[in-house]
Amino acid sequence: MVLSKSLLLGAFACGGCLAIGSDDLQSVCLQSDAAQTQAACRALLHALPDQVFFPDSQNYTAESEAFWDQAAWLQPGCVFQPLSAANLALGVSELVKRNVTFTARSGGHMPVVGHGSLDNGVLVVTTNLLEKTLVRSPNPYGADYIRTGSAFRWEDVYTFLEQYGLATAGGRVSSVGSSLILGGGLSYFSSLHGWAANNVLNYEIVLANGSLVNVNAKSAPDLFWALKGGSSNFGIVTRYDLRVIPIGKVFGGSVTWASNETQRYLDAQTAFILPGGGSYDDNAAIMPNFGYTPLTAQNNSGTVFVYNGSDPDPAALRNLTSIPTTSGAVTVQNFSEVVGSTSGYSPRDRRWSFYNIAVKSAPPTMNLLYRHMREQADTILGGVNASVGAAVQPITVNHLKAAQNAGGDAIALDPSRGPFVIALYYANWFDPTLDPLIKQWELATIAAVKKDTQTRGLYYPWEFLNDSGQAQDPIGTYGYGKSLPRLKAVSKKYDPHGVFQRNVPGFKLGFELHSGC
Repeated sequence: MVLSKSLLLGAFACGGCLAIGSDDLQSVCLQSDAAQTQAACRALLHALPDQVFFPDSQNYTAESEAFWDQAAWLQPGCVFQPLSAANLALGVSELVKRNVTFTARSGGHMPVVGHGSLDNGVLVVTTNLLEKTLVRSPNPYGADYIRTGSAFRWEDVYTFLEQYGLATAGGRVSSVGSSLILGGGLSYFSSLHGWAANNVLNYEIVLANGSLVNVNAKSAPDLFWALKGGSSNFGIVTRYDLRVIPIGKVFGGSVTWASNETQRYLDAQTAFILPGGGSYDDNAAIMPNFGYTPLTAQNNSGTVFVYNGSDPDPAALRNLTSIPTTSGAVTVQNFSEVVGSTSGYSPRDRRWSFYNIAVKSAPPTMNLLYRHMREQADTILGGVNASVGAAVQPITVNHLKAAQNAGGDAIALDPSRGPFVIALYYANWFDPTLDPLIKQWELATIAAVKKDTQTRGLYYPWEFLNDSGQAQDPIGTYGYGKSLPRLKAVSKKYDPHGVFQRNVPGFKLGFELHSGC
C-alpha cells in the first residue's frame, strides 16, 4: 500500500475526539496526538534516562536532521536513542502501550517524508547499535558471517571485512545504512548472490509486543521470508547476521562523462544489458546515471563500475570504460575504495525525491528512458533551478535465480520473465516552493515511460521499494501481486493488533484501518 496521509499525520485511535464538526476534527486529533506523544516521551525518559532527547538538545537536532533529504528534517516530539537492543525493546513496549506514532531510522537515506522521519511522534534511532563481529564456521548457520548492529553504513562494513579478505553482498553507496536490506537491496554482487536480503542468515528484531527475538530460516521461516523485502511492517531490526564472501582486489571506480558523450554512453549501456553484453558476466556490475539540468540544458552522466577480479581491462565493461571521461578513474583497487568513491553521491544540503519504474532489457530501453526524462524536464522544469536524472540499474536473470536459490524472498520475481532495468528517476533542488513542480515532473515522467513501454510490450510490472516515491505501491507488486496475502498473514500472526500497520509510517500492507479520528 502507498504511504497513507493519515499515517504521515500520525492519525490513530484518538480517545480525545469529541462530537465536533468535521472541519475541526483533524486539528483536535493532532492536538491529542501531541499530548499522547509527550506523555510517551516522558515515560521513556523515566524508564531510560539519557536515551531520550527533546527539541532543546543538540542530540535532538543532530538526529532529526540526520537525513539525506532536507524535506525529511521534521519535528518529532522526541528522539529515542537506545543504548542497546534490550533498551530498544523496552522502549517499543512503552510506545505501544501508549498508542503513539513512531518510526525507526538507521541511515536516513530514504527521501520519502514519513519513511524513517515524522512530525510529532517518536523518532527511534539505532545510532548506538554499532556491533561488528566476524563469526567463523562452524556455527549454527554453517557459513562465515558478520554480526552487525543496525546502525552501520556500508563503507564501514566493507572496511571492517577487508582485513579478513572478505566482503558481503550489501549496498553500493558508502553512506547508505542497513535498512536497504529490508527493501531487498541491490549489490555489486547481485548477479552472483541475489538481493542483499538473500544474504541475511538471521535478523535480531523487536516485535510489536516488545519481545527481542532472533528470526531465521529455522526459528520463524514465515517471518524470515517476509523480512526479505517487507520493509517496516513487522518490527525494528537491531542486528543483521550477513553471509560473507571472499574478495581480493577489484577493478572499479567512479567516472563522469562530458555532455557531448551522452549518446555514446546510452549506446554503451544498451550493449551492456543486451544478450552477449557485459551484464551476462556475473562478475560485472555498473551503477549508471544520466543527469540533466533543465536550466542549462546540460547532461551530466556518470557510472560506478565494479568487476570482481583484478583484470585491469575486463571485456564486460570495455564499451563503457573506452569513453573519454571528465573526472574520476577506474583502476584495480580495494572494494571499500570503490564504495568510498560514492561519498559525493549524497550531499545533505538540499531536497531530494525519487520514483522508479521497471522496463524489460531491450534495444530501445536506455534511449526511451533518457528521452522521456529530458522531454518532461524541458516541459515542466524549464527555467527552474533543479537537477534531475535517472539511475538505470540492470537486473539480470542470474540475479533472480540466485535470489531463488538462496531460499526466496517476498519480492518473488520470476527469472523466466527475463532481464530488466530499474529506472530510478530523481530530482534535487533547494527551494521548498518547487516541491509540487518536482512531483509533477516525476509523475509525468513515470506516466510517459509506462505508456510507451506498455505499447512496446516492454513494461515490467514491479516497483523497487528502495527507490519508490510517495505515491507508489511497491509491496503490492511483489510476486506480481501474489505475495501480499502471504505478507498480510505473517503480519496478523506476529502483530495481531496492527501496531506496525497503524502506528508506524512507511509502505504498508493495505489493511483497512479504522480510527476514532
